[in-house]
Amino acid sequence: MAQLEQQQDPIYRTSPERSYKMMAILLGICIVGGGIFFGLWDYWTSIPPAIMGKTVEVHAEAPATASGVEIPVSLSFVESSDFRTLAFNALPGEAGNNPTIIANVGDNIVFDVINDGVSFHAFGVCAAEEGFEGIIAGSGIASATSIHKAGKGGT
Repeated sequence: MAQLEQQQDPIYRTSPERSYKMMAILLGICIVGGGIFFGLWDYWTSIPPAIMGKTVEVHAEAPATASGVEIPVSLSFVESSDFRTLAFNALPGEAGNNPTIIANVGDNIVFDVINDGVSFHAFGVCAAEEGFEGIIAGSGIASATSIHKAGKGGT
């Protein structure tokens, strides 16, 4: 039994050229996918879709008459280095954090907001004290689809 005669199934292997082509295709897919992802960065970092469309119409008990008093308020949006704390003018615990605005019914409050943070943001006046729910219609500065980059602002 010098040699065992068996019929073996062939082992399919690929050539180096085919391996290079496969790697080039996979690298191309990664580059194109990364380009799409980072090209749409504004979309990925915007407000979640469940919140974007919710607005609140504010109705007073009696119609408010305009007092003619215009109250200008300048706000500088800031964020902590870990992006967990968001505030206006200064972080919590610092002087000037989230200033209190005192107005009477009928006064016109004009907000001048600038994004001094490093990420993208949109702003609006909310009926709730905290959170993103109930943005008052017509009070938005930018939107989830057209947001302010760092250093940009609006009135």
